[in-house]
Amino acid sequence: MMSPEPALHGDPAVSHLYAHVPFCPRKCEYCAFVTHIGSLKLVDPYVHALKLESRELAFARPDGPLKTVYFGGGTPSLLPPASISDLLTHLDQLFGLAPGCEITLEAHPQTVDGRKLRDFRYAGVTRLSIGGESLDNTELAQLGRDHDGGRVLTVVEMARAAGIQSVNVDFMYAIPGQTTASWARTLHTVLSAMPDHLSLYPLSIEPRTVLARRWRRNELRVPGDDTAAAMYSLACCLLRDAGYDHYEVANWAMPGHRCAHNMAYWYNREFFAIGVGAHAYLKPYRTENVAQTRRYIERVHAGESPVRERVQLNVATQFSETMMLRLRLLGEGVDLGEIRDEFGVDVPRRFADQLGLLTGLGLVELNRDRLVLAEHAVPIANEVWQYFM
Repeated sequence: MMSPEPALHGDPAVSHLYAHVPFCPRKCEYCAFVTHIGSLKLVDPYVHALKLESRELAFARPDGPLKTVYFGGGTPSLLPPASISDLLTHLDQLFGLAPGCEITLEAHPQTVDGRKLRDFRYAGVTRLSIGGESLDNTELAQLGRDHDGGRVLTVVEMARAAGIQSVNVDFMYAIPGQTTASWARTLHTVLSAMPDHLSLYPLSIEPRTVLARRWRRNELRVPGDDTAAAMYSLACCLLRDAGYDHYEVANWAMPGHRCAHNMAYWYNREFFAIGVGAHAYLKPYRTENVAQTRRYIERVHAGESPVRERVQLNVATQFSETMMLRLRLLGEGVDLGEIRDEFGVDVPRRFADQLGLLTGLGLVELNRDRLVLAEHAVPIANEVWQYFM
């Protein structure tokens, strides 16, 4: 059983940090994230750059202790466990790591084995997030993934044997060539292993990806919106029956296994972010680092800021973002009293017409001072959120 989830409400200081690790064995066809493919000779200078950047952050904003640290990518599991240990020791010295700090590491199934997972656990990792994407080998080939579907379940079991407290698996649906039947097989199979957490996302074809080029050449047979909605509904039913809590639009957890780091995002909390292409939020600014790995290393080693863009959010934008992010929290939704206190906005009064329409359609529920997105409305959530922009 994992440690109790760190409390997130009312954080007085920045207590969450994201570290981007760009290294990957290959570029997946759907991937639009900042990655570095090929040689790992930049790993050591990159890790040193992360330490330098975090030191500058701590000097400018000495908050903490950190309640969550998230190593995302890319493929963070390509790093040696000693590098993760070194980084966590450094962050502890700078900010402090709170008791029960959730430390997540994303992993590609082909990059870990039992011994490496044990070493990650000794380094401090408490939560493993496995990029499974599918358990169907034909679908994995469509995505450009180089692992076998069965390997995903093997890694779940190895992570448990290694003593990692919480294990998540990511899957996609509406994959090219996927059917409702093949999606059902993936879900039934993964439920036989009962990971602690599941993240299920509809495939998004992003610009400047291999899938986007194939789409423009009419080479993809992608399930339509109705099929994607049916796949989502099937997941809701199967996971509910298996005992999972559907706590966020794309995330299901067994009791005690919600992702505290991502909860901070959905509460619209401030967070540090380090690494190439990393996005941070330190009110009232959202920042983005440079997106080239070598350039990031060079700038940080030269004592220069890696930030390439800094956007100041006005109050109206902060309000809209907070509404959208908190509506993602199914069952919990938006505390309208907190919104009034934080932004001075009486949502039921200002958005009376919109709420009348949405509640009449059964897309949202308004219960006293709480506004909640209906589970069946998730496939059209983007349209719902627009009513509060």
